[in-house]
Amino acid sequence: MFLGVGVGYLIRKVKGVGLVSMTTMLTIIVLLFIMGGEIGGNRQVMRNMASLGGEALVIAVAATLGSVVAARYVYKYWFRRRGGDNAQ
Repeated sequence: MFLGVGVGYLIRKVKGVGLVSMTTMLTIIVLLFIMGGEIGGNRQVMRNMASLGGEALVIAVAATLGSVVAARYVYKYWFRRRGGDNAQ
């Protein structure tokens, strides 16, 4: 990854590098479309979609709440003390 960042930094002014971003996005869209087709064609997955969706919802809510708690902690203990702002 660091090598990729370095190479990207070095070639950032080369003409046509912006094309890489567009082709990457198109490739991701095509892969997601194919993956959706594969999932839709799998009968076992489609039969269990309700329970899988419920589990995904629980995981998403837990991850969001965990992120909010962590962000509040970081803000409270790292940023508020430095500025001396004690207002809630």
